[in-house]
Amino acid sequence: MLKQKDILEFWRNIEIFNLPDFNNNAALLKTEQIFPWVLNKTAAKKNYVLQHTLIFGRLEKKKIVDQIDHFLNGEITKGDWEETISGYTCLSALILDQGGRPDEKSYVTASFSFGINALIKKQNLSVVYADLEKSKEDFEIRYNIPEIINNSENDKKEEPSRKGDIISWAHLNEELDYLHKQFDIWNKEDIKIYMFSQEVPKDNKSDTSFLNSFYLSDLNYLCNLNEKEYSKTLKAYLNLSVDTSIRKDIILDKNQLFASVNPKLMQAGRWPSNIDYSLYTAQLGAVNDLFSENEPFVKGINGPPGTGKTTLLLDVISDVIVNRAKVIAKLGCRDIFEGGYNKVEKENGFNLFSFNLKSDLQNNFGIVIASNNNSAVENITKELPAKEKIDCIIFPDADYFSECSERLISVESWGTLAAALGNNQNRHIFKNAIWKSDKENQILGLEDLLYNVYKDKENDSTAYNQDLFEETRKKLKQLHEEFESFINKVEKFHNSLPVFIEAKNDEIILKKQIRKTDSEIDKNLEIKKELDNSIKNELLESERIQNALTVIKSNKPSFFFFQKLFGTKSFKEWKKQADLFLVQFSDSQNVLKILKKELSHTEKKIKDLETKKNRYQDNLKDKLKIIDNYQKLNIKINTDFGIENKQLFTEEFHQLSLEEIHLRMPYYSPKIAKLRSDIFIQSLNLHKYVILSNAKKVKNNLNLFFEMILGWVEVEAKLAQNLWDTFFLCIPVVSTTLASASRLFPNTNENQIGWLLIDEAGQATPQSAVGIIHRSKRCVIVGDPLQVEPVVTIPANLVAKLRQLSNVDLLWSPLQTSVQQLADRISLSGTYMQNGTESDPIWTGFPLRTHRRCDEPMFSIANKIAYSDQMVKAVKENSKEIFIGASQWFHVENINPPINKHVIIEEIDLLKIKITELLNSGYSGNIYVISPFKSVAGACDNEFRKIENVFCGTVHKFQGKEADIVFLVLGSDPKSSGARKWASQKPNILNVALTRAKKRLYVIGNKKLWSQCEYYKEMNNVLSQN
Repeated sequence: MLKQKDILEFWRNIEIFNLPDFNNNAALLKTEQIFPWVLNKTAAKKNYVLQHTLIFGRLEKKKIVDQIDHFLNGEITKGDWEETISGYTCLSALILDQGGRPDEKSYVTASFSFGINALIKKQNLSVVYADLEKSKEDFEIRYNIPEIINNSENDKKEEPSRKGDIISWAHLNEELDYLHKQFDIWNKEDIKIYMFSQEVPKDNKSDTSFLNSFYLSDLNYLCNLNEKEYSKTLKAYLNLSVDTSIRKDIILDKNQLFASVNPKLMQAGRWPSNIDYSLYTAQLGAVNDLFSENEPFVKGINGPPGTGKTTLLLDVISDVIVNRAKVIAKLGCRDIFEGGYNKVEKENGFNLFSFNLKSDLQNNFGIVIASNNNSAVENITKELPAKEKIDCIIFPDADYFSECSERLISVESWGTLAAALGNNQNRHIFKNAIWKSDKENQILGLEDLLYNVYKDKENDSTAYNQDLFEETRKKLKQLHEEFESFINKVEKFHNSLPVFIEAKNDEIILKKQIRKTDSEIDKNLEIKKELDNSIKNELLESERIQNALTVIKSNKPSFFFFQKLFGTKSFKEWKKQADLFLVQFSDSQNVLKILKKELSHTEKKIKDLETKKNRYQDNLKDKLKIIDNYQKLNIKINTDFGIENKQLFTEEFHQLSLEEIHLRMPYYSPKIAKLRSDIFIQSLNLHKYVILSNAKKVKNNLNLFFEMILGWVEVEAKLAQNLWDTFFLCIPVVSTTLASASRLFPNTNENQIGWLLIDEAGQATPQSAVGIIHRSKRCVIVGDPLQVEPVVTIPANLVAKLRQLSNVDLLWSPLQTSVQQLADRISLSGTYMQNGTESDPIWTGFPLRTHRRCDEPMFSIANKIAYSDQMVKAVKENSKEIFIGASQWFHVENINPPINKHVIIEEIDLLKIKITELLNSGYSGNIYVISPFKSVAGACDNEFRKIENVFCGTVHKFQGKEADIVFLVLGSDPKSSGARKWASQKPNILNVALTRAKKRLYVIGNKKLWSQCEYYKEMNNVLSQN
């Protein structure tokens, strides 16, 4: 039976065989060559030193892959479209300081080398990590690295670097002997040594992480844990059995979408952008969904191109900051820290002190934005502080330590909100730009800004900042009260809609019932009238008969008794006449009895009908009151909050089309947008004043924080958490690549990151997020499985064989899935979409569907081939610019044989002509040239690399980017149908190419061949009509 640990072990095994690239800057070391440290070479830059990296072995990757393939069982066929394995790798690396000495972190052996050993020996691949650790221990012995000095647990002293011998050729020869001994079992080639040198900051620490997978350490750690020790988020991510019956389809079920935008879920904060716009329906629903629970979670948000994923994340960030401000307001500016302090002794005798934040401010509010795309996460953290990202006219006073951040982003800044800390260089840059002052240019850093608060006892501004804190707290309280008043009214309005619709339906039914009852009453009144007349007439007839009987009785024959006794003729005639009237009288009485009974029944029926009518009328009054109250509340919301009916979910909601619903901005008005943004800005102000009110403690914590993240001191996990939460208190957002996460957060404790936002998650391998998900309390996974797919660096056939070895379902293979797909799979709210040509649709996370990028025909083609026509277009009109004509497909057939499998010379020639035409027309914007194949993209790049606004590459290069003009150069050998089949097996490649183009798409390629391929045939059909 499959276990979660089996999946992690499969992923770990993949990462073991991740082959590092050989650094082409490294030059071959000649035997007995004199080393730079022997020549006393130094760095040219001030405060920099030389760092030397020795690389052992230069092995062809193809040969290594063939070795691994040979020792793994199973037969997997390689497709003819797969790129040829090229390049070189190495066995190990050693980093030396300027003086030629290693330290305890200088050495690393490539994991694949021990992996091959394990395969040959038929050992479980779990031994590889132990072999790597053993190789480090052996290294310390070979290079005379001093042993660790054991300090007592309470003695928090910085551990100094443990330096070994100055490296000589004797050491290197011994190293070569060691490597031969370790790997002669499979490597028969001579091992040579290469070296490159670089200038690094003088306090830089050795970092050998470049050699092995960045994810291997975390995966190995988790593989060694009991599954019960996995965090709730990791358990959710690896959920083996998803209950699909409880899923909420946001697209097909309008009631679910209606529930998702309930104002009771709306957060108080809003990014201070242009107040003329707000989140569209699905964006608001997605944000509301994230804040609807406090328990740890992993939730997917499915964002096709141009659907506002970044806009959504800005509001999430705002809301987290607002929620922390509520906690700060409750604690007060004097009580955010516990009593006491921590002391860390440095090697140079200088002591560092830190202070513990209250537990309410820990583990809950830190925001980490991560992606496998370095530029994507850095762009977000550069955008947040930029003035152009907010509406400075409406919010002129928005300022959060802006004087500290302009050096970092090189444009006007409004706030120090984000830090890109993914690699050591970025950490140095951030510290120097934000923390340290630039006295030469009179720019104040955050360190001195905090120090200036309390350095001069006579001018100590702590009390002043405490007063500002109290003023801000009052302002914020008032703003929150306004927001709560708004929420109470619109929540009541929102929740009243079903009741209102029911009342409106009931009104129609009741009025119909009243009309029907009135008709029945009228009908019965007519019957009553007829009965009254009949009774009256019958009474007259009865009276006539009775009078006749009276006359007959008075005309009895004489000697009546005797005539009766003897039955005389006279008696008989009299009796006959009397009997006739008696019968008539009896009949009349019977008729009267029947008529009176009918009258009584009719009168009762009329009374019942009138009672029924009264009940209907009372009920109608109640319904009309509900309708009236709803309509009055509607008008009040229009009047008090300036919300137009088109932004309210009213009775027409269920009749609206999908497009109309998704183009709405629920419960939005400029007034409410400003209120929510004001709450966010005042929440930031509250942060600023609580920081300044506690300047000394914050400064101490941040000093130690920078020492920690730059590797200058090591601290215990609890202290590290406190330092991180202090940093997040000051700088709300940190960005990192997924690859750098384990080094940025070496502590493996769960729930240490309050909010993890993974962007472009559709292109992240499933194993790349395991470590950071385990560390995070709330995981928001944003991306699109129908755009760029994960890049797996080892060949597909090896991945397949490793999966067979681990006996893991295909679902968990990085060749089939991504971080996004695994998060979508377990998300409760989402929708189904057709997965290319596969029969079973895929379940995605919360669906964003309002597209604001592409003109036609790019929008319609992408919407059809990838999104089941679910996207709605917010771009109303196409561009009127001419360019070089409408979007079209230029048909090209080759005469010359293809170059490098896929490059068609005639296509490149036509591309040159068309781009020259475009540039000659006066166009100066960016031009993207995209191809499904690396070789074609490379050929295009060779032609245009000197033209600064032409960018060439595969779809991977352009994920998350856009340009007015895109050329799609198809390439492929006409004889290689497998290559075209690969490029069209899913809509992803074409979808990304289409949705990079804002205004025009020009396709260059063999229309006869490609238009037979799935998805490309749809593009051909549309472009042929354009």
